[in-house]
Amino acid sequence: MHPSLLPVIVGLVITPFTISAPIIEQPLASRQIVNCTDIQAPYDASCWTTLKLSDYLNNTVTGWNHTTKTCTNTSGPGEDGSACCKPGEPWSTCFLRLGTGGTGDFDCSNVNDQTCNSLITENVNPSIAPEVRYILHNIYTINNFFSNWWTAVPSATVKTLLINQPLVNEIDPIQKTNLILDDLLLALTAGLAFIGAPEVGEGISAAVESGAKLLLNGLQQAPLVAKAVWPEGTLDSQSVQLGQLDTDLSELYINTTTAVEAGLFAIMNDLPSFVAFASSGGFSGPDLLSLPDATSALTMAWNTYILSTAMTANKWHSSPFRDMTKADVESNVPGSGGFGCTFDDNNICTNDGGPPFVFYSDSTATAYTLSVEGAGPSPGQLMKDIVTNQWSTLEQLFDGAYNCTVAGNIGKPLNFFNGGTIDLSCMSQLDICLAPPCA
Repeated sequence: MHPSLLPVIVGLVITPFTISAPIIEQPLASRQIVNCTDIQAPYDASCWTTLKLSDYLNNTVTGWNHTTKTCTNTSGPGEDGSACCKPGEPWSTCFLRLGTGGTGDFDCSNVNDQTCNSLITENVNPSIAPEVRYILHNIYTINNFFSNWWTAVPSATVKTLLINQPLVNEIDPIQKTNLILDDLLLALTAGLAFIGAPEVGEGISAAVESGAKLLLNGLQQAPLVAKAVWPEGTLDSQSVQLGQLDTDLSELYINTTTAVEAGLFAIMNDLPSFVAFASSGGFSGPDLLSLPDATSALTMAWNTYILSTAMTANKWHSSPFRDMTKADVESNVPGSGGFGCTFDDNNICTNDGGPPFVFYSDSTATAYTLSVEGAGPSPGQLMKDIVTNQWSTLEQLFDGAYNCTVAGNIGKPLNFFNGGTIDLSCMSQLDICLAPPCA
C-alpha cells in the first residue's frame, strides 16, 4: 500500500483535528507566511502547488492512484477496506475512508450527502498528513460547491418563470419564437459557468464571480467533467414556443439537476479529472464556496439565450463598429464616423432618447447599433429594459453574439465544449450584421 495512508497506532481514541478559522485578509506587508505542512494552520489556495498534490495523487509511478492496492479478500487480514480500496469503489470514497483512519463509511460522490466528511484523524502517517488533509479538504469543498449549485437550481428556475412573461410581452407578443429544449437545458445548466465568461461584464458580486470562474476553469481543465455536465446527443430536440416555457420548465429543472449531479460524480469517480478540476488551487482555500445569493445570476445564461433568440426571430439586427472610443461615438463632426449622440450610465448612446441607438462595449472598444424591422419597442428603451429587468448584460448580448458570428456558429445548436475549449459566447444568438445589407 502507498505510504500516504499507512495507519499509525496512537491509541484507541481518534480525535479529528480542529479546522482553523478562515484567513482574514490583511495588507501584504503584514500577512503571515503560509505553512502548508502545519496541519492545524488555516487552509491556503497556494498549498495545492506547494505540496505537489497533483503529483502525489496521479504520478504514474509513485502516485496514490497507482500504488494503493485493491482489496482482494474482504474477510482476510487487512482486506476489509481499512488498508485498501474495495473493488469498484470510487477513488474518493476509498481516500475518505483511508484518510480518516481506515474506518467509517464516507461518500462525497453525491450532492448533499450527509456522509461527506473532510476531517483528517490522528491515525494518518504524520509524514504525509499535510497532503492527506488538503486532498480531503478539496473533496469536501468540491462536493459542497456542487451541492450549492444543485440547491440553487430550483430558485433559479422560479426566477426564470417570473422573468419570462415580461420578456415575451415586450419582444415576442405574437409568439414567433421557437426554442429547442436541448438548447434550453444547456443554457440553464451553463448558468453558473456563464457568470465567469469574459463577455458577461460587470454587475456580478465578487464572491459569485470568483466561484463561477473557478468552475469554468475546472471544466476547461477536466474534459470528462465538462462532457458529463453537457452531454452530446442525449437530449430532447423537441421545439417549444417561447410563450409556453412554463409547461416544460419542470422537465428542464430535473434534467439540469441531473447534469450537475453527473459533473460531481465524474470528479469523484475519476481521479485524473479530480486532479485537473482542483489543480488551480481554488478549492484549497479557507472558505467554502457557496451560492446563497447567486440564483438571479444563475438565470442570466438562460435569459440571454431566450432574449437574443426572440430578438432575432422578430427581426432585430445589430451592426458592429470596431476600434472606436466613446468620444468617437459621440462625435457629430461630419465624416468622423461618429453618431452625434450622448451616453447614459449604461453606455447606451442616443439623441435625447431618439435615434441613433448605440451601445458601446468598453471591454472590446466596439460600438453596436440596434434596429428592428417593423413593429417593436424603441431600441433605446429595449436596451434599458434589458438592464433594468436583468434579462442579460449588454456586453454578453452584443459581444457574445459578435464572437459567435465571427466563429461561424450563430444559429447552430448550442455546443459549449468542443473537446478542447469551452466557449459560452453563443449563448447570445442576436443577429449581427457584419456586412450590409442586413435583412
